[in-house]
Amino acid sequence: MWFEAMRQARKWALIAALGLVPAGANAAVYDFDFSTTDSLFTATGSITTAGTPDAVGGYDILSISGTLSGPGGGTIALVPNPAQPFPTYAASFGYDNVYYPGAAQLVDLTGILFTAGAYDYNVFSYGGTYYLSSDNPAGVYSPGEAITFSDPIQSATAAPEPSTWAMMLIGLAGLGLAARRQARRRKIAPGLQAA
Repeated sequence: MWFEAMRQARKWALIAALGLVPAGANAAVYDFDFSTTDSLFTATGSITTAGTPDAVGGYDILSISGTLSGPGGGTIALVPNPAQPFPTYAASFGYDNVYYPGAAQLVDLTGILFTAGAYDYNVFSYGGTYYLSSDNPAGVYSPGEAITFSDPIQSATAAPEPSTWAMMLIGLAGLGLAARRQARRRKIAPGLQAA
């Protein structure tokens, strides 16, 4: 009886210890809110970044969600960068999709490329000012219309990375198997005692 209690205590201690092992850095979420100086476009949404710095010292942007209001605007979605964190150059825009939280400039000269409606938009910074360029015929800005952040981008909540979800699911599966195994033993044990 004592041996069985010690074995159970060790098992649960091991399960608890595994639950405390970090499964990777959490992603970070930043809220944003900006408008062009002529008020043609306004945007609100969130940027989700990797939880660790990349090769250029920024944080890779994993996704963007939100809304761009204005002619032809709509739901915002990130245009993936196959060379991230290094710039990719498309027909109209160069972009790296890297975010620099806490820096003087939150994005660099190549900036962030996203879609809204049927158009592409690029937010970048140059000389201490943020700009929005687009291929939207109702608002083509070359090299870009200055934008102002009515509320500077600030950290919101942490979002678990896929590795964190995977570790949690593995842990829950392990707990489920342990409970099932223990239930089987209890079911078998009365039959052994009767014999």
